[in-house]
Amino acid sequence: MPRYYFDINDGHTLVDPCGLICANDEDAIARAEVVAFQVSLDKPITGPQRHIAVLNNSRDEISRVAIYSKPAAKRFGHF
Repeated sequence: MPRYYFDINDGHTLVDPCGLICANDEDAIARAEVVAFQVSLDKPITGPQRHIAVLNNSRDEISRVAIYSKPAAKRFGHF
């Protein structure tokens, strides 16, 4: 199974040095959505460019998942 990396970008990039093994691209993107939600709870700063970059084993970006502010998360019924 391939390894994927999840770099957090909010004006500065926090590089994921270890990554996770995921079944496929869709599984990696789903995991990035969970990470993005958790980041929004820990650091609820509004910023349109905040995202998780999903990188494949070659560290090529395959997707981006937006990190929304804490109030935006409430719209989805998580609270």
